[in-house]
Amino acid sequence: MLQRLRSTDALLAVLATGCIVAGAVVIGHARAAAGRFLYISELGALTMPTAASFQVGFVLVIAGILVVAVVLRDVRTRLPLLRRWAPAAALVTAGGCFLVAAAVPCSMGCPSLLSDGAQWRDWVHIAAAVLGFAAGCVAMLQFAAAGDRWVARLSIVDGLAVATIAATGGIISLARGNTDIGSTLEYIAAGIGLVWLLAMGVVHALPQRPVPAPAPALDDAGLASGYR
Repeated sequence: MLQRLRSTDALLAVLATGCIVAGAVVIGHARAAAGRFLYISELGALTMPTAASFQVGFVLVIAGILVVAVVLRDVRTRLPLLRRWAPAAALVTAGGCFLVAAAVPCSMGCPSLLSDGAQWRDWVHIAAAVLGFAAGCVAMLQFAAAGDRWVARLSIVDGLAVATIAATGGIISLARGNTDIGSTLEYIAAGIGLVWLLAMGVVHALPQRPVPAPAPALDDAGLASGYR
């Protein structure tokens, strides 16, 4: 039964990888077709020629997030506050928020919420996107207490990096500052998050390495105790 679950998780990890990579390629192609620096949300804004392809790519990424959540369904954290819910729940929340953001694209140009041109859909879209990023960062930080040191370190670094970079890009966006810098920071944060997601899915789908049994203690005569 356990072997069957491992095989299923391995297939799910492959499926998630395919969805995330395909979605990232589609979004990257849409970004290249735009020919100028745009925030991710602007690619799917109303009347944008890249909106249709962006929607496809975004939904693929969301599907990958949800599949990874299935792979991580049994993972728990030991951190006092974050152990109230599983990392899989945080990823499902992130996927749900991003799904709302995809279903309610921002208006043309994705106006800043601080401007008079902001519509109700801009508020819904941006709030969902921000909550999605936040839920993803929570999932990363939940792995700060992981048994594997490299997983813990990768999760801490990536979680803090995504939170800091995405927040900086968001502040620049709200202030209608330099779009080149702000949008680049957003893509970097999204890229770091997706790489972490792929790593977690693959690691937890691999067969667990057997833990070697401790060697029996030797007595003064050099014999293992219990075997005289």
